[in-house]
Amino acid sequence: MVKFIGVLFFGAISAHAATWIRYNQAGYTPGREKQAVVLSDTDISGDSWKIERDGKTVLTGTLGKGIPGDQIHFAQNFAYLIPFGSLKAPGVYVLSVPGAEPVRLTLAENPYALFASQALTHLREMRSGVKTSLHPTAHLGDSAAPVFVTDGNFSEGKWKSSRPLRKVDMRGGHYDAGDFIKFTLNEAYLAWHLLAAYEENPLFFTPSKNSLPPILEEAQTALIYLLKTFPDENTFIIQTGNGEDHEQGWRLPQNDPLDGKRPALAAISQVHMGFTAAALARGAKVFMPFNSALAAEFKEKAIAIYRRALKKDAIPYAYEMNNTNPFYRDLNEKDQMALAAAELFFLTHDSGYLEQAKLWAPGSASEVSWADQNFNANFRLALALAGAAGAKKRIIEEANRYGGYFPWNTPDYFTWASLHRWIGMANAKYLAERESGKNAPALFYGVLDYVFGNNNWGIAMIASENLPYGIQNIYNGIYRLTGAFPKGALSEGPGDRAMHNDMKKYFETALPPVNFFEPFNTEVSVFYDSRDDFMIQEATLTGQADLLFMLALASPKENIPPPKPGTFEPVPYREKQELAANRSRGAAALMIRKEEPLWLITAAPHLHVNFITIRDAHGNKAAKIFPDSKNRFFWNVKTIPPGIYEITPNGDKNQAVTVKR
Repeated sequence: MVKFIGVLFFGAISAHAATWIRYNQAGYTPGREKQAVVLSDTDISGDSWKIERDGKTVLTGTLGKGIPGDQIHFAQNFAYLIPFGSLKAPGVYVLSVPGAEPVRLTLAENPYALFASQALTHLREMRSGVKTSLHPTAHLGDSAAPVFVTDGNFSEGKWKSSRPLRKVDMRGGHYDAGDFIKFTLNEAYLAWHLLAAYEENPLFFTPSKNSLPPILEEAQTALIYLLKTFPDENTFIIQTGNGEDHEQGWRLPQNDPLDGKRPALAAISQVHMGFTAAALARGAKVFMPFNSALAAEFKEKAIAIYRRALKKDAIPYAYEMNNTNPFYRDLNEKDQMALAAAELFFLTHDSGYLEQAKLWAPGSASEVSWADQNFNANFRLALALAGAAGAKKRIIEEANRYGGYFPWNTPDYFTWASLHRWIGMANAKYLAERESGKNAPALFYGVLDYVFGNNNWGIAMIASENLPYGIQNIYNGIYRLTGAFPKGALSEGPGDRAMHNDMKKYFETALPPVNFFEPFNTEVSVFYDSRDDFMIQEATLTGQADLLFMLALASPKENIPPPKPGTFEPVPYREKQELAANRSRGAAALMIRKEEPLWLITAAPHLHVNFITIRDAHGNKAAKIFPDSKNRFFWNVKTIPPGIYEITPNGDKNQAVTVKR
């Protein structure tokens, strides 16, 4: 079935009234609190709204007092909340607000399973050392990676070749993000969170044809790599590959000139060893029913790594200092070691590990970040101690720092990878509230909805062809060079504008000239869907892991089939009235997925149009079409690449056009 995506108009819109509805495009579980957000350039307080199902009105209301625009969390002058938590029956509804395009709201018992599956699809494509659907077996040279050791003071992040030169087998695992480096810290983060997601909600992740649920297949890939990080008593690998990776330009993994030369950085680092032991210990417990022999390997290695990390010659942390910044530097070993001891206690029931976990236990952190193990260490310790006041108090203290900023209920400020941090914070808030006997917080659902489109830009932050308006681009060489759609990859989310301005000089190309996001950017935050924007559009292992954990928490703990993808069809847009040039001068923009229908493009009647020019979001000409005998312009887009296209008459962006199905 051909799917209509939508038409957007832009130009001098700031001078004229405009209204937009923002909502969770994936859908809502029936029992939770639910709301949409309306953005407007003008005060529309008192305007009516309605929700229909099968053509019948089921809920109505009026817009209350608007939230004034603050140029921080949204750019428009007003935002309005539309609550519809009273709707409980699963189904498809249409929300209408005067002046805005209607949107389709989906209520379903299990709306997120499809997107969890797609998030795992992205992780499968990031596997190293094996064939995937997008690249052949690559980086076989990692099976004999030369060992590098810290050069002098470990805190400086410098490395040199071991003497005599040693080699270790580090084939496998996952590429971290847009590069091909494999970080032990992030691999452990991925494994631990996938295991946590499965334990929280095993029925959410249905078994595959191989009987192992797909989420555990991915966790197994990570865990088997982690087994290799401790090849002997005095060697622990914290990273495979180094900063040279970033100097090679775009290439597919099978064409990497560094293959066979990528170093394995080795240090007896408690940060890395603690987290690796924690992931392997949890893996041993989860995998026991599926593969007892492999579970025994995980257990043996977890114990050995933890014991080695306790010896006097262990250092608290290690990292590589790249030319401009440190790679994933974590200076606090206590949370990782506490988490390891807690997981070993859950695995072995040896009270000695519990006593050690209490000694390592960190205080309540100032924030949950990409390394949110401070919270997780205290959370697991609280469970191990059956709600002991100290650990439970710390997780509540930490989670209470996040109150939620309206209208999106996001928990914190903007930075690099804002969304990944927010998801970790929202998950922490959910767990802390649950331990306090409260319902899931609004902040958790606020971030969940934000991921799926309830944000300034109305764009879902996960790449999915089953959403009406989601990201199209990821900063990643595999997708870039194969032209494949980055299914399931999660954006890093909006970034701090000042930081983004500093980073722009490093982008391969300038921001796209056809910029559909700028009207919704604020003085503080920006978002762009550009494959060259590594600050906003680089999917990471840690982000994917946190998202999968969030979807497990948000979904029912029973085996409910997800809705068919077709239920996510967008609402057909009303045919646009032709725009008078004196009302809104500007071009039209069309977002294309695949195999779209034939489009009719018309110009305002007073214009004399010889041709229509169509360019993609990078300014490249996609088509030049001429009128038929009835002065109509038809564009058949069945064979064009997915993306966003600018459509202008006579190549003039200051003239108005209309696009219809």
